[in-house]
Amino acid sequence: MKSHYLMCAVLAAGVSGCAYKAETISSPAYNVPLSYSSKIGGKWLLAVDADRFSTVVRPSGYQCSAHNYPLDLKGSFQSSVRQTLENVFADLEVVDKPVPADQLAARGARGMIAIRAEDIRGRLDMLPGFVSATARTRVELATAVTVDGRHGRLLGKTVEGDAEAESGAGFACEGGSKALADAAGQAMRDNVRELAETLGNAPKLR
Repeated sequence: MKSHYLMCAVLAAGVSGCAYKAETISSPAYNVPLSYSSKIGGKWLLAVDADRFSTVVRPSGYQCSAHNYPLDLKGSFQSSVRQTLENVFADLEVVDKPVPADQLAARGARGMIAIRAEDIRGRLDMLPGFVSATARTRVELATAVTVDGRHGRLLGKTVEGDAEAESGAGFACEGGSKALADAAGQAMRDNVRELAETLGNAPKLR
């Protein structure tokens, strides 16, 4: 890894830079404020489309501008949603794609929960310091959630999540990836918490 940073520093001094991937992990939310003490009963199907949760962040300004920072939340977002909603629904089955309403009864399901990534925005500012620079980041997420029962739409809403984080910029600007990963993890947790709160407090689902 150190050799990678050294190579990036050499490249940055020349024509091109490096791509520092922001590694994210599952960030479920467990402290969801609900108005009910029990989980939502019955079997529910869950489909999560996170394809849009992938982007490349480039630093603002001149410092570290030779580098770019890929940010891919698809897998970690899907896992975060599943782990969070398992604490809201008594019986949750993950499916690859939404199941039509007229097929829910045959599958023994009360409803179909479809969560779709709508937008991801990342910002990275490299702030000069007396000894070293600081990477300051912000990540914003937007997702749409719909719930269809056997006889029609039960819920539809767009929810958001955002967070900021800082890290030392590092020898070859590699610190930006850590700051972005930290901000993305917090933004995911914020987003899935609001998703869980929206679903868990919806009277029509109970």
